Amino acid sequence: MTKMDKLFEAVRRWTRPWPTGTEPIEIRRAVLDEVESRIVSAGGGKRVFPFNRLRIRLLAPGSREKDELEALVGDAWDLPAEIRERIAERGCPVPPDLDVNVEVTDEASPAFGDRRYRIDFERAERTVKPAPALPTLISSAGTVAMPTPTLEGARPTLELTVLKGAATRKVYSFPAGRVHVGRMEEILDEEGRMRRRNDVAFQEEGEVNQTVSREHARILYDEASGELRLRAEPGASSTRIFREGRTIDVSGRDARGVKIQSGDEIYFGRASVKVTIRPGD
Repeated sequence: MTKMDKLFEAVRRWTRPWPTGTEPIEIRRAVLDEVESRIVSAGGGKRVFPFNRLRIRLLAPGSREKDELEALVGDAWDLPAEIRERIAERGCPVPPDLDVNVEVTDEASPAFGDRRYRIDFERAERTVKPAPALPTLISSAGTVAMPTPTLEGARPTLELTVLKGAATRKVYSFPAGRVHVGRMEEILDEEGRMRRRNDVAFQEEGEVNQTVSREHARILYDEASGELRLRAEPGASSTRIFREGRTIDVSGRDARGVKIQSGDEIYFGRASVKVTIRPGD
């Protein structure tokens, strides 16, 4: 059987649950959620991921399942990249020397407990490289002028103030990253599993709140342009931006979204928030 055949066979077979009722896609999601839970607040709206080495062990119930899970891990998933993306989406700098190692095993141990995975979070000592010497410039007066190093632009802070409707907070503040907006904090699927967490969560009760979809919109930070962009979720109720006397409709079919700026009022159904964007430190 070729490598690609193994992958197709694994995808077909892993649509069935594990013996304990845990599917590989659930394990993958649980790994990403646990990594995200280790992000800590450093105050002032800043977040830190205090580890630079992750050792992830995925447990298969047998040798055949081990081969199939290895096919998924090697050819269908990219956990190291997904972990980096998840950390960045939460507005947290990714450690530049982050090392992620993923291994599949069929040898159970008490360290797994009742789970099909385990993660060892480590903080290895970093090797500090000396900064390269800066070139010297000789001015017309004969004095030596050293160029001032420039720092990469820090992420801005997004502040959302609730104007209409009732949410879990009146004012939300986030380092620019990914912000989910909707009704209720936790959205579960039909089997009671976590589907989505809303960072800006409108309450369930209330006529205005009911016009907010449970999965209504998301605000994403574009690293390349330095812009914050609003995307409506497909199937959500109306999403609009009120700016300088005019209304901008945000379509759920627009994957890129619409740039937002300070002073905007965003309407999620009939609920609304005021946007303030503060430059990064």
